[in-house]
Amino acid sequence: MAADFHPCIIIPCYNHGRELAAYLPRVSVYGIPTFVVDDGSAPEEASVIQSTAQKHGAELITLPTNGGKWYAVLAGMKAAIQAGFTHALQCDADGQHDASAIPRFIQKAGANPHHLILGQPNYGDDAPLARLKGRMITNFFVWLETAGACRVDAMCGFRLYPLERVLRILKRNGISLGMAGDIELLVRCYWDGMHVSTLDINVSYPEGGRSNFRMLRDNVLISLAHTRLCTAALLHPWRLVKAHRPR
Repeated sequence: MAADFHPCIIIPCYNHGRELAAYLPRVSVYGIPTFVVDDGSAPEEASVIQSTAQKHGAELITLPTNGGKWYAVLAGMKAAIQAGFTHALQCDADGQHDASAIPRFIQKAGANPHHLILGQPNYGDDAPLARLKGRMITNFFVWLETAGACRVDAMCGFRLYPLERVLRILKRNGISLGMAGDIELLVRCYWDGMHVSTLDINVSYPEGGRSNFRMLRDNVLISLAHTRLCTAALLHPWRLVKAHRPR
């Protein structure tokens, strides 16, 4: 691994106290510095999030109001780079991502420090059909927005970023601060010429699990993000050329 490779983990969390209490121990066992970002959770949930982070040695960032998933991730990224970390592995707090994949992400990123490492999900029989169909639609539009360069699951929230470059992209363009941010940033990374690598991960939907994805609201926001991205691709076709350049 490169001598200047210093990874951390960022977990955005909104009203997922009990889920984080079950998931964080499976993350912390690998000894990687972790930022938990409480995105304005309700008081009873915030209390569980705080005690869980403290118990497992994670640094807690508490946001005063709920700003959306990417509002929380961005707060974590800024704190991470200020603390001297070079890369951040984003994990969701709801426990759907298999934490045992973390060492593989770290190893691959250490060998390829300029890559965005994206989880390529393997879904079980418990995956909701509506969510799978929604992902198929989004993946099709992302394929269009990158002129076929992107052939991965664009909505997977288990991904490892080189922080400095990603923050430059965000500063230059901005993205949606909600659920659509994962999609929008991935497309803009392609447009910036970033190399995107993948790793297979198992994704499960635990019985009784809670999701912050709101079918109507978030699908509308994702549709609006695709509208912006398609328009930008048409107005600036050089971005599509850049997405296909050797990296």
